[in-house]
Amino acid sequence: MGFKEEFRREMRNAQNDIANEVEKQWVLEFEGHQIEVMNGMMEEVLKVDGQIIAQNVRKSIWSHIIPFSTMKGTFQSKSGKTHKVDVKIGGFVKLNITVKVDGKQLLHEAMKLQFLPWANKEFIVPFLEEQFKQNQQLITKDLPDDGFLYDEHHPKLAPGFADQLHQEAVTPFYTKKLIKLFLEQVINPSDRTRKSTYEKIKDEKVISYFHEFLELFSEADKDEDRVKNEAIWLLEHAAHREVVKFALLVLGTVKCEKYKERLKVIALHEEFTGVALFTLTNGTTNSNETVWHIAQNVSDWGKLEALNFLDASNEEIRQWILQEGLNNTVPGNASALMCAEKGKLDIELHEKIISGKIFDSAGSIILALLYEGAYQTLDEYEYSGQVLMRYTHHAKTHCLTFNQFFVLTQINEYLQYDEETWEDRFSSNWKPHEKRTVEENIEEIAQNPLWLQEALEILQNDQVNEEKALAVAKFYKADITDIVFEKLKNNPENVQYYYSLFASKDSQIIEQLIEITYTFGDFNELTNDQKVVVLSLIEELDQYNGVGMDFIGQALKTTDDHLQYMAIQTLHSFERSHWQGTEIEQLVVRYAKESKDPDVKEIAKQLLATNE
Repeated sequence: MGFKEEFRREMRNAQNDIANEVEKQWVLEFEGHQIEVMNGMMEEVLKVDGQIIAQNVRKSIWSHIIPFSTMKGTFQSKSGKTHKVDVKIGGFVKLNITVKVDGKQLLHEAMKLQFLPWANKEFIVPFLEEQFKQNQQLITKDLPDDGFLYDEHHPKLAPGFADQLHQEAVTPFYTKKLIKLFLEQVINPSDRTRKSTYEKIKDEKVISYFHEFLELFSEADKDEDRVKNEAIWLLEHAAHREVVKFALLVLGTVKCEKYKERLKVIALHEEFTGVALFTLTNGTTNSNETVWHIAQNVSDWGKLEALNFLDASNEEIRQWILQEGLNNTVPGNASALMCAEKGKLDIELHEKIISGKIFDSAGSIILALLYEGAYQTLDEYEYSGQVLMRYTHHAKTHCLTFNQFFVLTQINEYLQYDEETWEDRFSSNWKPHEKRTVEENIEEIAQNPLWLQEALEILQNDQVNEEKALAVAKFYKADITDIVFEKLKNNPENVQYYYSLFASKDSQIIEQLIEITYTFGDFNELTNDQKVVVLSLIEELDQYNGVGMDFIGQALKTTDDHLQYMAIQTLHSFERSHWQGTEIEQLVVRYAKESKDPDVKEIAKQLLATNE
């Protein structure tokens, strides 16, 4: 997000706040007639009996600096008498209005314009509580402040995801200043002190100062009951989600048993699950049962947070973690590692006999641990060797379906890492005999020709599970080149087809795949799927010295920093003779001098230096 977009959003929000504050309506009765006066940000309207008799329309919000505006109009009574209406509206600090009919004052009113940040908005917690009261569940992921946060430049994120992304710390002394403001509010609660705290809170993410706040707030001299009262006030009046989170954070520092049911409702919305569970865990008794209840009723990032707080304090919870913990949570393996550890997967698999359901649950956890995402990998799991050894042992009994065999192919992929990687594993969470046993177990199960037959049938008949069929064919080192090239004719943007052909290590096949990408057209206008294919091919080329030089040149000539970076990185593995004296060399020289991407510029300089 750029500065201009952020500034526009802030201006839009400020304008909306002002508009909501000044938007007023008055309805008066005069001799059987209804007089309406409406004041808005961009216009004032005077109506009599539903008909507009005067109107001021502004071209700009800045015209509002005019201190007063007037409207004049006439209407006829039923007797035929003409009446004159005069309206005067305006003021800087207060909104003043005077309405006269035939010189007689019907209304004179002055109201202070406070521009309180929570005013004229829907409060978030009452919004959630009303949903729950009516439906016994939360029926929408939307929140009243969505319009404040999102627009065409700020796409809406899944609830709770923004906190996972956020890494920036607050500016120095921010937290101390916030605590000072809040304690002033606690001592002297008023619109003024509450406004000061509220405005300080709403524009910073609570996650960015969460731990610092707890540390400093614990040292502050304060009255717990007053702290609790003001935290509840913020919770009930918060029209911005970060204010809700701040109130929950504060409540987590005091005893809040009486608010337990309210906190449970808030925790059911994934945007607040993590901080609400912090409050429940720290501020209420017997909280683990509550955490389990929440874990069973949230999904995605909320369920990940709930798993983090949940203790396997009894066998029922442990079994739920093993069998249900991964369901409806975010992809990746952070949740899988928690399920494996808290569910005691290693102990469960050491049983002589396990159920089919446990076997399938174990397979799901192992697959998620094998996923190479942004989170922990299987190598960080203390019992990796034991678990895979026991899982593949039980697979001799339970591996009955194609999907179950697919899990074994992924375990086999994990076994193919280099010796250096395995030296590290043997020094931490593996033993050599465990690796040998896993290999032998998979080899024994793979003797059944059914798995390859089913994979080829899936690929030949365009059935579902194609990705898994490709993995099984790769496991058996089956030649599926003709099948995959036929599929590429209809679906040239499916990167899985390319990956399956990379396994051949055949330069001629790589060149054929490169030819397909030329049908994509201008590399500056690639779709997301096309770009993934091109990037994958560029990365694969580092094993083929001199292959695809025109293809690399086309990527280098784009304005896409990512394509440029991958292309120039691949040149590191090529002999200079393949690109010396060509347009590619000219591009490398240019990027060494002019590239705006510091990484591309540095790599270009290295290429020229090492090849002189």
